Amino acid sequence: MKYQIEKQGDVIYRLTIEGEPEEVKKEVDLVCREIGKRAKVPGFRPGKAPASVIKKYYADDIKSALLRSYIPVKLAEVVEKEGLKLVSDPAVESYDLDLKNNELKVVLLLEVKPEIDLKPEDYKGIKVKKVKRELSEKDVEKVIEGLRNQAATWEEVDREAKEGDLVDLEYETVVEGDENVHKGEVSVVLGQNQLWPEVEKEVLGKKAGEEGEVEFTAPEDEKYGEAKGKKVKVKFKVKAVKEKKLPEVDDEFAKRFGFENVEDMKKKIMEDLETAETIREQEEVEDQIVEELLKKVNIPVPPSMLDLEIRAQAQNQLNRLAQIGVDVRQLSPEGIVEMVRPTAEKTVKVKLLLEKVAELEGIEVTDEDVEKEIQKLADAAFGGDYVQARQSLEEKNLLPMIKEDILRQKALDRLIELADVEEVEASEEAQKTEEAEKAAGTEENREG
Repeated sequence: MKYQIEKQGDVIYRLTIEGEPEEVKKEVDLVCREIGKRAKVPGFRPGKAPASVIKKYYADDIKSALLRSYIPVKLAEVVEKEGLKLVSDPAVESYDLDLKNNELKVVLLLEVKPEIDLKPEDYKGIKVKKVKRELSEKDVEKVIEGLRNQAATWEEVDREAKEGDLVDLEYETVVEGDENVHKGEVSVVLGQNQLWPEVEKEVLGKKAGEEGEVEFTAPEDEKYGEAKGKKVKVKFKVKAVKEKKLPEVDDEFAKRFGFENVEDMKKKIMEDLETAETIREQEEVEDQIVEELLKKVNIPVPPSMLDLEIRAQAQNQLNRLAQIGVDVRQLSPEGIVEMVRPTAEKTVKVKLLLEKVAELEGIEVTDEDVEKEIQKLADAAFGGDYVQARQSLEEKNLLPMIKEDILRQKALDRLIELADVEEVEASEEAQKTEEAEKAAGTEENREG
């Protein structure tokens, strides 16, 4: 086999493979024998047609068979010899097969993992700050207040509507250029931007049974939907005004959320907050290290990896929007793609960066690492059933992804070990930020 490889860019190579005639003939003869077993050739019994006849009638089949068998073997030889790391299946740019002279020439476009010029001195001793925040009873009370709001009830009241009230409205809307009158009923909490501000202003102060009307030109804002930039007329009637009633914080309240009593609730909330704070500190340090490294090294992004990441993030974004009631069918797919593209590109760069760190540091993923991760998944989603969790991952072919995630996290942990981490109190850091902002403002005044 002869081959020639040309670099077309940071992550794209053009590979030309030419098969040796003797080797190509051997492969073609094997393929002809396989095709001959099932071929129906005029004048010959099944399995009896000679190779020359098979080549005449089944040239395209022979060509396709070599593309599936012979060429991948030759590609693997080149990849191993050149030390390339492919990130996607190769694309065939051209493919010529001369069955008469047993000549084969194929040109493939390869997408490879980029070479990253990263050295240990680039990531050792990176200076970062870990901001320590002291948790207090006030933090616990905030969580409890959230639970109270979650368990709140709404009681109808005979008074004017104010912010924080739940109002039931009957409405009809007329939009300029639209012949249809849009009618309906809706329940909204005032003060939470659930109504157009022009309408909410009129609803505030109204009692149950009272009506209102407002006309305005909608601003050029996406929240107005099809009405943006047009004249709008809205009539409404307040059907009911309801006031939020928060439950008392007692043992019965605690039991509603799975706690034994109020004391147990406060204790476990604090434990959860401490766990969340530890995770926040870790992620904050990780982000600082990664941001510093991204400034130091150039990381070309393979198109296929970017495309996969964009698809994943776009779908996640659509799922989140659907969960909060957005009609995602009205959204532009191109708009969603462009929205997530910068984040997706950064995500791919970080993945490649961490894999390079793992390579330089000799980090590997052990079977024990994988088993621990599967057990975490089992505890979270399969009632602790390890076998069921592993089977699910294998069926979806997700084990390689699990291993990659473990590798990157181990690389991140190693980067933190090698970093120069300074612990600062949250209040101290806030003060420094405030002083810096004041200094910047003073300098700006001087320049002015």
